[in-house]
Amino acid sequence: MFDKKKNTIRIFIYENVMLYPPTINLIECLLDNGYKVHLVAEGVRDLPAIIKENKQFSYTEIKAVKNSNIFLRLKKRGVKTKGYRAALKDTMDGDIVWTVNPSVVRTLGKELLKYSDRHVMQLMELTDTYPMFRGAKFLKFNIKHYAQEAWKIVVPEKNRAYIQKVGWNLEKLPYVLPNKPYYLKSGEVQEDMLPVIEEMKREKRKKIIYLGVISADRDLQSFAEAVERVKEDYCLYLFGKFRGDGAEEFKKLCDSYSSLKYMGFFNPPKHLEFLKYADIALVPYKPGEIEGSGFTILNALYCAPNKIYEYAGCNIPMIGTDVLGLREPFEKYNIGVCCKDLKPETIIDAIKYVDANHDQMVINAKAFYDSVGCGIIGMEMYGRLFS
Repeated sequence: MFDKKKNTIRIFIYENVMLYPPTINLIECLLDNGYKVHLVAEGVRDLPAIIKENKQFSYTEIKAVKNSNIFLRLKKRGVKTKGYRAALKDTMDGDIVWTVNPSVVRTLGKELLKYSDRHVMQLMELTDTYPMFRGAKFLKFNIKHYAQEAWKIVVPEKNRAYIQKVGWNLEKLPYVLPNKPYYLKSGEVQEDMLPVIEEMKREKRKKIIYLGVISADRDLQSFAEAVERVKEDYCLYLFGKFRGDGAEEFKKLCDSYSSLKYMGFFNPPKHLEFLKYADIALVPYKPGEIEGSGFTILNALYCAPNKIYEYAGCNIPMIGTDVLGLREPFEKYNIGVCCKDLKPETIIDAIKYVDANHDQMVINAKAFYDSVGCGIIGMEMYGRLFS
């Protein structure tokens, strides 16, 4: 039985925690509501001081696997797996095991099933069959079984909850915890941020910005082509870390358009600082299947991006692709435009609409952000979740 005063919520995430702003939000919300949190992940040293200095927070740092030699990489991955499983064994009676992504469920393996009666399985993405290892086409890890055995399932959006319940034949509807930031403070400006800030201040054109993962399910090409056609008045800034295959294609993209500026990756919440200098934000989700990802074909269609809350919270109107996860808030609050197709003319029309209605959309963005009370939802959900 979980006792808030005695027990700990042990959060496991595969990869670097700084690539997952919703996980940082989760930790902040739990700590602020008086829960003890132990994080098992890579990149813990880069967490904001407000987390690391909290007496209720502790962690196990997992070393990243970086090596071009496949044999050394496999050897280090084995060491990494042992690190995660050793941390799982440190779980005390009554502690809650909270997994953030399918990769860490796969890494913990059958040992995790011993904790099924207190396993909270969070799904950042709509998940289907999951590969046994990255890129595997035929060998599958039975992630569905772990979900069916888990104590609670958490997803970021209502439609995803119903889809996941039906898709995996879950006994209960998953809990919904929106991807809204718990804080919208970028913190102290670091030295490596200054050149970027100065560059954005000097830029006289209106600035369109994208913050986030750069991967196959983000259609940046179409938006870059459109912005290039109106480069006398607009430019495009990209921030984020590249993930998956296609690094060469991304480099070519950056070299092909003079209006595009790739500024690199900055750990959250530092990336929020750059929104102060932006005029319009992109949410370029690309619906469809991403081979080997383990995510359902509906994943991008029912996206639940933390970005729309970050953008709205910083008063930035948006332009996105025509997906249901964006269309509902965009139309309900008039905070952005979904492009019905990705022809340059359509995107340019969207840019000009947002530009012409910018002042009102800024007001609307604040109303949308305030409509979702992360702290209240968090307290209510945790009360139900841990009972």
